[in-house]
Amino acid sequence: MSDAIRATDATAPWNPLVTALVPTYNGAAFIQRTLDSLEAQTWPNLEILIGDDRSTDDTLDVVRRFAERHPRTRIVERDENLGWLRNSNDLMDRAAGELQFFAFHDDVVAPTYVERLVAALAANEHAVLAFSDMHVHELDGRLELHVFDELEGLHSPVERGRVMVSRPGFWWVPNRGLFRTTAFREVGGIHPNEQGEYSADWTWLLGLSLIGEFVRVPEVLCTKHYTAGSLSKTWPHDLDQVAALRRSGVAEVRRSSLPTRKKAVLAGYLMRRVYGRRLPGGVKRVFRRMGL
Repeated sequence: MSDAIRATDATAPWNPLVTALVPTYNGAAFIQRTLDSLEAQTWPNLEILIGDDRSTDDTLDVVRRFAERHPRTRIVERDENLGWLRNSNDLMDRAAGELQFFAFHDDVVAPTYVERLVAALAANEHAVLAFSDMHVHELDGRLELHVFDELEGLHSPVERGRVMVSRPGFWWVPNRGLFRTTAFREVGGIHPNEQGEYSADWTWLLGLSLIGEFVRVPEVLCTKHYTAGSLSKTWPHDLDQVAALRRSGVAEVRRSSLPTRKKAVLAGYLMRRVYGRRLPGGVKRVFRRMGL
């Protein structure tokens, strides 16, 4: 494929700047393979934005050496530890690219990752995010194929929302996708819930799904390597956390630009998953105050 992707509705080639977002904390032992995979990208118009979250190991030394060889790399050194959510939001806000993707420090992307996903977005003007299938290396040594195809063919934001509010299967796989910076601006970034950062990538993806389509590229272009310190492996996943997450999902629906009736459908579905078929009177009053 040529250096630029030709958009379907234009005569000029589309050659967007793409920003690889690398939020990292204490990743010295494995971040080099992530950086090497970014260096190998076939897409030429790529910047690499690394946010070191006050690492206590040699992560900064590793990324500084990499940046010395790659002038289109920027490093943000934190004065305090922000946590993955605030670190990620700040990187998205600083990105210069028209498109962005998360290159988490325990992930590796194929050389054609950016090129293939740019092409997928170029072919669908209604899409806000393009993603691929994934290989996942589990802690016990298993290699698993993770595929998320539940959104394929869904053009209605309510239909996409119904899928995402139920958190089916490997719902998180699209978080390893390429998204439009305008979508980040519209959603407002990744929002915390009452339990802090717990599974906040779900509400982020829910928000994106309500403003545009997701395009799946059915090939493995990303590989995740879980480590003992991987954040999602440390979350307790208890009932309080899950309930707080679903309430945060209601807030995400409320923030969307959907018509009020459609917001009510999705918000009601989510809250019934928290409280059962009968919603408490207090929840109903909250809905009324929300205009739902």
